[in-house]
Amino acid sequence: MNPEIRYPAVAEAFYPADTRELETLITTLLQHAAPEYEKRKKIRAIITPHSSYLYSGAIAACAYKAIIGHSFKTVFLMGNAHAYLFEGIALDTHKAWHSPLGNIPVNTTLNRKLLQKEPKLIHELNIAHHSDHTLEIQLPFLRRTLKPGFSILPMLFGENTGDIHQKTAELLLSLLEDDDLIVVSTDLSHYPAYRDANTIDRLTLEHVVSGNIDGLEEHERRTINHGTTGEISLYCSPDALKTLLVIAGKLGWQAEKLCYNNSGEGPYDDKMSVVGFGTVIFFES
Repeated sequence: MNPEIRYPAVAEAFYPADTRELETLITTLLQHAAPEYEKRKKIRAIITPHSSYLYSGAIAACAYKAIIGHSFKTVFLMGNAHAYLFEGIALDTHKAWHSPLGNIPVNTTLNRKLLQKEPKLIHELNIAHHSDHTLEIQLPFLRRTLKPGFSILPMLFGENTGDIHQKTAELLLSLLEDDDLIVVSTDLSHYPAYRDANTIDRLTLEHVVSGNIDGLEEHERRTINHGTTGEISLYCSPDALKTLLVIAGKLGWQAEKLCYNNSGEGPYDDKMSVVGFGTVIFFES
């Protein structure tokens, strides 16, 4: 194994490890996704889930279908860490990330710029990425849908103060170029009943589309304080999500919800405790 490459941690568990099987699955998911999005709008960011393709692949395909054939320079891959505790934001020092569909280079130049700009906030911390599925799960879709030639900038948020999204947004705004894409990897409601998730996630997505961070946080407080059975989190990448909303607000991007469902509609039909999945695209107005 090449020490300069980050190899998959959840292939076979979250998506097929076999190249042909994975290619066939993603092609099928894209074919059955919602109708192709209006091409005349320039898409700048997507929000997409990161559960097993068995549960959330169809929803993720809605977002990726909207960017099929698009060309980007750097994809800013953002999410909150799920497998390692740390403070700040973790970058990865590998030169490429591998997926069964091929390698994707890491933008090491931007890594260095981020470290130089905010050395107290930004850290090179490969162990945070080593077994985390949050960002890895996006690689096969990126490889399948985007034109070759792009690189990725994987960023995982750790434990941080409440204003981390403001700081990170200002930092990224100084580096973001017109031909870059932001991908926020997050699931929605965690473990309420099916109907409760539908209601909670509908309001969450409304606040996201409107860019209303205050409303989103108030919705979260009310939901958790209300004590909805099973609900422990409204979205599992809060810092990444809010960072995108700040950037979108600053740059005047508009947003549109594409698709939603939850794991209660999955193959095991468990409606007692579900996870929500939604996709949103952001585009220049």
